[in-house]
Amino acid sequence: MQISRLGIITHRRVKDELVREIVDKLSRKGIDLFFDPITAEKINREKTEVKDMQIDLAVIVGGDGTILWAVNELSENPLILGINVGTVGYLAELIPENFMNKLDLLLKGKFYIDNRMKLGIDNEFEVLNEVLILSRQASLLEFKITLNNTEVANFRADGVMVSTPTGSTGHSMSSGGPILHPGVKAYTLTPTNPFLREQAPLVVPEDSETKIELIREDREAQLILDGQVIKKIKPHQMISIKKSEKTTKFVRFSEDFSYKHVNIKRRR
Repeated sequence: MQISRLGIITHRRVKDELVREIVDKLSRKGIDLFFDPITAEKINREKTEVKDMQIDLAVIVGGDGTILWAVNELSENPLILGINVGTVGYLAELIPENFMNKLDLLLKGKFYIDNRMKLGIDNEFEVLNEVLILSRQASLLEFKITLNNTEVANFRADGVMVSTPTGSTGHSMSSGGPILHPGVKAYTLTPTNPFLREQAPLVVPEDSETKIELIREDREAQLILDGQVIKKIKPHQMISIKKSEKTTKFVRFSEDFSYKHVNIKRRR
């Protein structure tokens, strides 16, 4: 794949010197470059809002939170290359030191594409990691879960999380959910703090449509997508979740990156 239009997106805490070094290296390669407002401010260049970037590749410099935010903000679904300067860096293969070494391979198209499942919510939103429905007060919620219009669970809990294989290594795992290899064609449903352990986590086929309903009259919840609070959910409101037609396309230089994904101890 030929890369001719490239966007650079950085976290505000990334050092200006590092941003200038990355931009300087890329500027010498004859590529059209676009800079998000934070990057543009650091190097005194013209800015482009992330949602308006029409690019082949987004280079995202930051941690996993920056990558998740940018993936959901980009409208053109370009290739994603993460450079980790955060704490965990679970989604990124590169660090600043080896990005410079991989640059020529990148521009010659010598890389792999790691397609990661996304979930669609109510035909309106998408997530790469997880959907979380969580109590707005310090009180239990009650959920009815249907899978392809068949009821499969009814339980009380602080919340419920629906995670992709990518998201299965994050909050879902911390809540007792299983880790899924990215190649597994499934997603997970994990209760958060279920009352009396009424419900165990579920792994469901990727072609399933999951519907979640709040069934207590006096309880509201909030819908949180990849860490961002989106809206309030009222009693008996139904949230529909199913596999998105889109994927997130990560640039990888190692064929075995997916196996590092499931090896928590090794990655951290």
